[in-house]
Amino acid sequence: MKIAYFDCAFGAAGDMLLGACLDAGLSLSILESKLSLLGLSSDQYALSVQKVHRCSILASHLNVMLKGAEHKSVDKHDHDGHSHKSHGHDHDHDHKHKHDHDDDKHLHSHPPDHGHKHDDDNSHHHRSLSSITKLIESSKLASPVKDLALRIFHRLGVAESKVHGVPLDEIHFHEVGAIDAIVDIVGFAIAYVELGIEQAYVSALPIGSGTVKTMHGLFPVPGPATLNLLAEVGAPTRDLNVSFECLTPTGAAILTTCAHAFGAAPAFERIDHVGYGAGTLDAKDHPNVVRLILGDSRHQQNRKVQSFSSIPQLAQTDSCDAQIVAVIECNLDDCSPQIMAYTAEQLLTYGALDVTITPCLMKKGRPGYKLSVVAEPESRDSLSQIVIKETTTLGVRSYMCERLTLTREFREVKIGEHTIRVKIARDATGKILNMHPEYDDCTRVAHKSGLALKEVILDSLKLAQTITDSL
Repeated sequence: MKIAYFDCAFGAAGDMLLGACLDAGLSLSILESKLSLLGLSSDQYALSVQKVHRCSILASHLNVMLKGAEHKSVDKHDHDGHSHKSHGHDHDHDHKHKHDHDDDKHLHSHPPDHGHKHDDDNSHHHRSLSSITKLIESSKLASPVKDLALRIFHRLGVAESKVHGVPLDEIHFHEVGAIDAIVDIVGFAIAYVELGIEQAYVSALPIGSGTVKTMHGLFPVPGPATLNLLAEVGAPTRDLNVSFECLTPTGAAILTTCAHAFGAAPAFERIDHVGYGAGTLDAKDHPNVVRLILGDSRHQQNRKVQSFSSIPQLAQTDSCDAQIVAVIECNLDDCSPQIMAYTAEQLLTYGALDVTITPCLMKKGRPGYKLSVVAEPESRDSLSQIVIKETTTLGVRSYMCERLTLTREFREVKIGEHTIRVKIARDATGKILNMHPEYDDCTRVAHKSGLALKEVILDSLKLAQTITDSL
């Protein structure tokens, strides 16, 4: 099994993590080519990678260069270049991306104007989390890349919404920072897939100390969103006596999403590549880098053979896409419904393809529930651990089975000024077999327009049918 160890002894940020992936063998040209599938305009940003020394260690420093008059006009110091109270003095770091890790150009992802809602997703100054989600979902990126990027953004949004006490769909990124966040997070997802990583392990994380001056006033280090991200997964921290921010929210969101486990480095059968990603700050007493170790796992290899030796062969089908999935199940008769609902949410956040809870009658006539999880085979162990950790079960059942799916695509329709995504399912011949609008989009439009939800669903289906008939 190909595994990765992110050694973040001195902290981590999005650009550092992506820089480490580039240093470990990811081609910059491949990264740029894959990022172009997002559909962002080429005049919005450019990437450059420079070899730098951090305490004599040669590392790759990734720089996301923002372009265009629109970006130059935005105050980039709302969330970056903040004066960090370091060693008792205020430093503005030249106000030119001299943030300790050159990552929080968009963070801490605070909703603009203290959480007031902005209906215009295409504002020149802000980009909503929902619009970023829509951008990724409608892109031509590979499904595993989309899935990982969306999970990271969702986790970051949830952490921020808890900090500010606003709904998730009201979280906005400053437009300049949104481009940085998209490049860092989607770029990391691309790197993760391109490098063939099947499981990632992460060291204990330093968090720094002191305060940071933001548009909302002085905030303590680590930032509230960063702490929320660490607390959600129970990530361990380590002591590092520095008076600045070591771990950024983007770095924390990436690591807490991809980590299979935290702690010491796993046992490698063979180490293939080592990469170093540099932050902007060149500290004198420690190398400001993230170290990435790539290789094959010693213990997981044997487990993988045992776990997957009984995978059934795919049946031949001309109408559906076939894949092998893992099914994880357990029966519960002593677990709170609130806990089961939270567990289902956690499982979906960590990559489950589907989660269902079915009423059943258990031994001694007790009513209970069967929790069923459908997952990628490589996610079976990690998702099983979530079920065991979060619920009252004493164990789980798991087996491999075949999953047949129709090819899916999204089309956008307009009801007034509002956009709704419609999911269209086709068989292998291209024939449309199913069509349905996204529920969240429909409820949003119903709230804003005053129309009944059933009217919105019916109208969007009629519009989608018109579009598909014309193709």
